[in-house]
Amino acid sequence: MTLTDKEKKKIEEEEKYRAQVKSKYSPVLESKTSKSRIAAALLAIFLGDFGIHKFYLGKPVQGIIYLLFFWTFIPGFIGFFEGIIYLLMSDKSFENKYS
Repeated sequence: MTLTDKEKKKIEEEEKYRAQVKSKYSPVLESKTSKSRIAAALLAIFLGDFGIHKFYLGKPVQGIIYLLFFWTFIPGFIGFFEGIIYLLMSDKSFENKYS
C-alpha cells in the first residue's frame, strides 16, 4: 500500500501545522498553575470561616470540613492563623507546598 503524492503532501501539511501550534502554545500548555500566597492569606483571614482558602489551594475535603463547622467559629480562628502563616512564608516555600 503506497501513498499518493497528494496524500503525502496532505500528511506533511498536517505535521507542519501541528508543529506550529505546538510551538505557539507549548508555554501555555506546559505552565503549571501557581497559587498566589497573598490571595490565599487574604482568603484565609477574611473568609476562613467558610474554608474558601482551602478550596483555592486545592484541598476541597478540608474546605468542606470548614463549611460544616463554620457555625462554631473555630474555623474562623484557624483560618485567621493560617492566613498569618501564609503571609510569613516565603514565596518559594509556599509554592513548593501548595503548587
